[in-house]
Amino acid sequence: MRVTRYGGAVGLLVAACLGGCAGEYAGDVGNGAGGGPAPGGSFSVEGFFAQRVQPRLAFCRTCHIPGGVADVEDGDDLMLSRNPAQDLANLRASWLRLGGNNPVSRILLMASGGETPHSGGQPWPRDSAAYADVAILFRCFENPVGCLDGVGGTPVAEEAPLLGSKRGGHVFADYCADKPDDAPLPVDPRSRIRPGVNADRAVYFNAYWEECHVNLPDQPHPKTCGEYRARRDRGLHFLIDELPVAAMSAEEFNNTWQKWGLTERPENFDALYRLRYGLNEAPFHNPYPLPGEDPNATNGGSGQLPLGLRQLKDENGRWTGVIGTAACFQCHGGQIGEADEPGGNRVGLAHLGLGNNNYDVQMNAQDNSPFARTPLSTLLPPTDINSLFNIGIKQRGQNNAVGAFEFLVTVLDLDSLGVNPNPLKTLAETSGPVDQAHPLAHTQDTPAWWNMGSRPRKFFDAGVSNDSTRIIMAAGPGEFQELFTLDGAYYRARIEEWDQDLEAFFLSLRSPPYPGPIDLALAEQGAVLFHTKDLWAEPGNAQAPRPPGGNGSCASCHGVYSPRFVHDPAFLESPDFEGIAAHISPLEVIGTDRARSDMLTPTLRTRWDTTFWGYHDNVEGYVAPEDKNPLVEAADDLYPAALRPQGVCGWEKDVIGYQAPPLYGVWATAPYFHNGSVPTVEQVLDSSKRVPIWRRKLREERGIKGYDQRISVAYDHVALGWKHDVLQCTDIPGSTLANCNPVNDQGPSLVQLMQNFLNRTIAWSGLITIPDPAPDALDKRLVYDTRILGNGNGGHTFSDVLTEQERKAIIEYLKTL
Repeated sequence: MRVTRYGGAVGLLVAACLGGCAGEYAGDVGNGAGGGPAPGGSFSVEGFFAQRVQPRLAFCRTCHIPGGVADVEDGDDLMLSRNPAQDLANLRASWLRLGGNNPVSRILLMASGGETPHSGGQPWPRDSAAYADVAILFRCFENPVGCLDGVGGTPVAEEAPLLGSKRGGHVFADYCADKPDDAPLPVDPRSRIRPGVNADRAVYFNAYWEECHVNLPDQPHPKTCGEYRARRDRGLHFLIDELPVAAMSAEEFNNTWQKWGLTERPENFDALYRLRYGLNEAPFHNPYPLPGEDPNATNGGSGQLPLGLRQLKDENGRWTGVIGTAACFQCHGGQIGEADEPGGNRVGLAHLGLGNNNYDVQMNAQDNSPFARTPLSTLLPPTDINSLFNIGIKQRGQNNAVGAFEFLVTVLDLDSLGVNPNPLKTLAETSGPVDQAHPLAHTQDTPAWWNMGSRPRKFFDAGVSNDSTRIIMAAGPGEFQELFTLDGAYYRARIEEWDQDLEAFFLSLRSPPYPGPIDLALAEQGAVLFHTKDLWAEPGNAQAPRPPGGNGSCASCHGVYSPRFVHDPAFLESPDFEGIAAHISPLEVIGTDRARSDMLTPTLRTRWDTTFWGYHDNVEGYVAPEDKNPLVEAADDLYPAALRPQGVCGWEKDVIGYQAPPLYGVWATAPYFHNGSVPTVEQVLDSSKRVPIWRRKLREERGIKGYDQRISVAYDHVALGWKHDVLQCTDIPGSTLANCNPVNDQGPSLVQLMQNFLNRTIAWSGLITIPDPAPDALDKRLVYDTRILGNGNGGHTFSDVLTEQERKAIIEYLKTL
């Protein structure tokens, strides 16, 4: 907490925690009801203090105690203690140290925003009851004679707590928990995030909702709890039993170990399969038959498939012995905690959809290559479908979903989704040729499903409205041959059948509770700092670009979570906006790696608006695919966007940057930033602790290696994130030429420089990888190297101004979400 001296009086920043680190916000601001001076009645000074001032000091005591975040140099100018019985004496002593009333106490000036801002904001505006009551008390300190004449009123109302979290989810899930089927649903608060909403408040919204289904009367939103629950249940059914598509027989799956260099099937085959490929434990019964088993005589079989694989059933509900793949879970089937440790996997069915920062595209591709277990398997580009939709991915745990979108736009018709391959589509605009020089092989770290209900827009760049449910189904078209058809009718119909059901299921999900002890006193200090500390008021950010709105706190971008501030109209115009993060931080403000943003070129953003995905149904000029001449359908993809029907749900174009994510369950979502370049929250908040090359802790059994996901072994509860080893370029598996720069040992290697140049200059060069022939080169997929295009770990440096104690307090608070 920064403290400044004024005119010989001792620095006063801490004084504001009488409002500051203590900001008594809820229930006190505005009309002064419940405690201001009123005619009649009488108090002793002690009685007035006990009834009208001391309740306000309980919050101030959050920080202004020995060892609190306000216990810094000059911070003891306003210092209370953990013993409330000492409050009056401590407050009087602090008032004296800070110069008394001169003519107004500096405590009041700071708490009302009259002097230098401080970490706790402005909790006592001049027109608030809190300001009036404390001013009366200070008048009594100066001259007790007649100081309470005419004072009346009622005791201060108890305020909402600082700690508390709904842990994600959505208002529909909360509201319908105990309601009958015919109960009408409340308004979706996300749908109210429009231009002008929450203006001039501590939290700034600029990521706006759009109604995508406005022209689709046959696809209405649910209106009752019964309709919501039916969709939710259908969504879960789809994920488990409709999404998977046939990939292999149970016999083939059982023999996968033969690709691993083993001489016999290991007893812990299921665990080793998960370790090798980064598919995780399924939080539901997910059986497959072991050799010799009849699946229908053994309830599906004795084996347990990982999340992302599923044994299929026939039309009569009988197990078939055929194993299918469920593509969604490759990216959204994350896990934290292992079955062989206390507590096990912390991602249960109610928490499904943690980003899978463990999936191994490279290993999966190598083992399924026609050249598996030959030198060619590492030298030739991967050819399996999972790699095709992860263009350029070289690292375990990352994906390239947006690169897959560009691929689909190129090969499928913009309107019908039938096969219509034509790379000239992305050249149809005036900016098209220039836009071909953009990153395509960029990377991203998948966000958690449980935060969907707290975001008006989806994707890291706030690309589209969260009412754009069609894109949820992009990876769920069914059998491969049904994705690539001439008319696209099956693909479109499958999307429309299930997309809103999937959304309803996602809205029901919650973040898992933090699995360790929490220092509640420290977390309360963090809650105050998170919501009120203006980071741009600190000297270290004097030259840093400021966000376009808000109070400069963490909450101004990431949303409000503390019940105390949720109910404060200075933060939110409605408590319904609790936890909603609707802020796009411009690139010049956030400063994080821009390759993911640059991938969405102006041409692609514009073309999206004219596609099936942009909801151009029934707008002016729209002709349904089934009513269009096939030749016209094939040709009109090349029309300039201005000549094509414009959808009602476009890609974000006004603010180019990254959307601040909601922070429910943030403890479980490491690594951080959109590209997963930072392994801990501590490093997010302090850029000086970030490292250019690192590797998560590994677990190896019988020559099979992968990331260690055991909380008891690999999780850092202090820094909040994954433990990791710091490496030098010479520690990276593979050849030194591919990994190190002979001139600059901190810079990209010559091979990386060439690959980065190609990926930045020619989009589709991302399909080409410069091979590393070294025998152990495949293991570099386990290393995070920030020198690779798209992997940068810079940015978010405005939080560097936090003190070490403030940083610890905020980290402790984040554990409660």
